[in-house]
Amino acid sequence: MTVLPVGLPADLVCMVTPEGERTSRESAHVSDELGLLREFYRDMTLIRRLDTEAYALQRHGELGLWAPLFGQEAAQIGAGRALADQDWVFPSYREHGIGWCRGIGPEKLLGSFRGTHMSGWDPYEHRYAFGQIIIGAQTLHAVGYALGLQLDGLVGNDDPSRDTAVLTAFGDGATSQGDVAEAMMWASSYQAPVVFFCQNNHYAISVPVQRQSRYPLAHRARGFGFDGIAVDGNDVLAVYDTVRTALDK
Repeated sequence: MTVLPVGLPADLVCMVTPEGERTSRESAHVSDELGLLREFYRDMTLIRRLDTEAYALQRHGELGLWAPLFGQEAAQIGAGRALADQDWVFPSYREHGIGWCRGIGPEKLLGSFRGTHMSGWDPYEHRYAFGQIIIGAQTLHAVGYALGLQLDGLVGNDDPSRDTAVLTAFGDGATSQGDVAEAMMWASSYQAPVVFFCQNNHYAISVPVQRQSRYPLAHRARGFGFDGIAVDGNDVLAVYDTVRTALDK
């Protein structure tokens, strides 16, 4: 029996139980499962090590700021590895794992938090925009870019290497921001190729998720006219499969 935290629906998508056992849920995206798990485990281990070191550096005054991703490794690696090379990411300030999957090394990730340079990477090279510290602002950027992709004919393109989608990542607190509501409204109205990736850790700064919504956050998508799916964020296979499916759609 799995007891779900408050704010999560009963139809939570999972492919691995908390005990580490495989569920009966199948996926067309997970063929070489053992190979995928080895790669995912390596990614999650390395990004956890980077996060631990960066947190220590910030406490020692070597970094001006560091937003930890502790506990979100599976969610970020699963989503990051689901992206195609041509897809774009518009992150918050915490998506170091997705940045890692886009080829952004530790020296570039740490440099921006140390203040030695403005960003440290070329967004067009990695298809990874600069992280936003303004809560929810990146969702508007993502939708605007997605609308541009539509105008440029890069959505639904017959050439798979040019058919492009956008993923924007944010936390549960951002769902209470007006920027996110506006972004979802525009994306739905214009059928923009955007995946809204919410990482719900049940606390927005000092406000628990129960104070933000009386219903599971994934259900909010229905009010804007698109699918909302709740996934076990500690299940890297489930996150990978769900994000791949959403990007394909």
